[in-house]
Amino acid sequence: MIKIILITFCLLPAFLGCKDPVSEEPKPEVIDGWILTWSDEFDGSGIPNPKYWDRPEYNRRNNESGPDGWWLREDSYLDGEGHLVLRAKRINNRNNDKDQYDYSTGAVRTLGFFEQKFGKFECRCQLPTQPGWWVAFWLMSNGVGHVDSSGRDGTEIDIMEGFGWTDKINHALHWDGYGDAHQGEGKKIEFPGVREGYHTFTLEWDENEYRFYIDGNETWKSNAGGVSQVPAYVKITAELSTESWAINQYWSNDPEKAIFPDYFLVDWVRVYKKQK
Repeated sequence: MIKIILITFCLLPAFLGCKDPVSEEPKPEVIDGWILTWSDEFDGSGIPNPKYWDRPEYNRRNNESGPDGWWLREDSYLDGEGHLVLRAKRINNRNNDKDQYDYSTGAVRTLGFFEQKFGKFECRCQLPTQPGWWVAFWLMSNGVGHVDSSGRDGTEIDIMEGFGWTDKINHALHWDGYGDAHQGEGKKIEFPGVREGYHTFTLEWDENEYRFYIDGNETWKSNAGGVSQVPAYVKITAELSTESWAINQYWSNDPEKAIFPDYFLVDWVRVYKKQK
């Protein structure tokens, strides 16, 4: 009798049309009309999630007459405290001579793992403190190199370019490749206090316009290039160059004046689509 009762009890939900709650698909997170589609909170330590991020590495030497910056994989890592770290450091590079050196920085991108057309793209991060290098949170499309006087087939969207020695933040758009046909538009924002603590940088991108925000404050909007209509992948990068254009007063300043290593800390990245 006990066995019969137990069998009946176990089968009762099926007769009643009940669903197994374990098998139900979780509902997507919706915040203020935005549906979360992708995110990384950077939990753990060591290598960033290899299912999310590619870590490019190559010698980008452009300044043959002096030290220059590279991307090294070892300079992109998780610190075990919930942050992605991009590090800038000085490295002895030429014949292991301490007086012959270069610099290295880190970079990650979702190329081959994630891309999205339109939506909200956000990053909470803490800018570096030293001069001589700059960091960026941006989107890239494979069609950026297409030249047709329009960014509709792919635009580099610089949500944030930040500098360790100034309160300026740069927003920018680039299209039609990077040669003679290149076109672009941008805006530098003076944002007092941006070098202190963590700040959130946001892009809202739809078929008609780009809107940029710092800590929820709209800082720029544009439809330059005709607004990209193709998916883009996420990039978080650090850059260092000793060429004259890079060390001027409006960009990164001189790395010789910096105390390295220095760090760019990223708390999280989140991507949303507009709820229909």
